[in-house]
Amino acid sequence: MAARSVVPVMNASWFSERHLRAHPLNVRTLPAAIRIPSRIDGQLLVFPTGTPRLFVHEGARQALERRFTAAHPGPVVLSITDNRHAMISHSQKQNVLRVRLHHMFLGSSPRILDALVRYVVKDDRDASQEIGRFIDLNSQMLARRSRRHIPLHTSGKHHDLLRILDEVNARYFGSTMRPLISWGTRTRPASGGKRKTIRLGSYSPVDRLVRVNPALDRAWVPRYFVAFIVYHELLHHYYPATLGGNRRALHPPEFLERERQFRNYERAIAWEKTHQARLLRA
Repeated sequence: MAARSVVPVMNASWFSERHLRAHPLNVRTLPAAIRIPSRIDGQLLVFPTGTPRLFVHEGARQALERRFTAAHPGPVVLSITDNRHAMISHSQKQNVLRVRLHHMFLGSSPRILDALVRYVVKDDRDASQEIGRFIDLNSQMLARRSRRHIPLHTSGKHHDLLRILDEVNARYFGSTMRPLISWGTRTRPASGGKRKTIRLGSYSPVDRLVRVNPALDRAWVPRYFVAFIVYHELLHHYYPATLGGNRRALHPPEFLERERQFRNYERAIAWEKTHQARLLRA
């Protein structure tokens, strides 16, 4: 599993209520939970200002962390999130297992918790399917928000995006992602002009929507290449753009490392280079 940046749970015993009021935390992306000292909020986890305030019993988090520790030979860092799009994410670096879970799992049965540990630690396929069913049944726990109506078109003349998404989600994300997908709008270069670039896919974190360029819905475009584009766009949820100086890094090193785990990665890259000119004319 590719390594990626995960914020560990902090032992913030030095926090005080006055310090929290005077120095509110400003976090752009969804952080891991931060432990608040017992004299303030008891044994609870609280998300900092700027995210939905989610309180989680620290004892339940620690109990689940111990389950992972018993199954993993190295240290384990468990963070609880309210992420609406990725219910489970995990990485391992230098034998340290870092896991981020949606809070729905803290109240689940021992059977589901055992399946969760098997999926994360051993990549167990049966456990993955069981966890996927559990997420579907508990989708009402996801944070709700109004969403603009977006017409979705998934069935193309040659490629079915919904089927491809399901396969990519199952193989690489354990069916834990909950994205939408659609063919995008076909665009043409200005009259008499030639296209110099083409955007084959995009991902909107606000709408959790993957869009695929309809130029790929051709008989001569292999299915594995369309699947690679879908996989690439889903990775943008796991690895949001970072700032380096005045520039945004859309594909940090962790992103590129995870991208190379695609089964047909070399084949897809070679196909794109070979057919780049044809894609520009599509």
